[in-house]
Amino acid sequence: MNKTHSILALIISFVFVGSAEAHAFLDHAEPKVGSTIHDPPSQVTVWMTENLEGAFSSLQVFDVKGVEVDKKDTRVNGATMAVSLKKLSAGTYHVSWQAVATDTHRTSGTFDFTIQ
Repeated sequence: MNKTHSILALIISFVFVGSAEAHAFLDHAEPKVGSTIHDPPSQVTVWMTENLEGAFSSLQVFDVKGVEVDKKDTRVNGATMAVSLKKLSAGTYHVSWQAVATDTHRTSGTFDFTIQ
């Protein structure tokens, strides 16, 4: 490969690396996605694949009737987001998250967990 080809390959690689778009997706959660647990948790924590913008990211938890059961105190620290919960009883709970990565790309998702 001559010098011109090397420079051209280097420029092309920078263009593709620079155009890669990062999005914050759910990596794992506690309680675990789809899990059945015995003790009611005091909070839900999610770990995302990218750092988050705290002002634009949120985490909510709802009971089967659609009533919000979290304390509306979403906290963001890097790629981790948590929300405190009210005292929960047996049942299935629906977690909804909205994440804005530090590069401003928005993602969202849901999952359930059950307390026996």
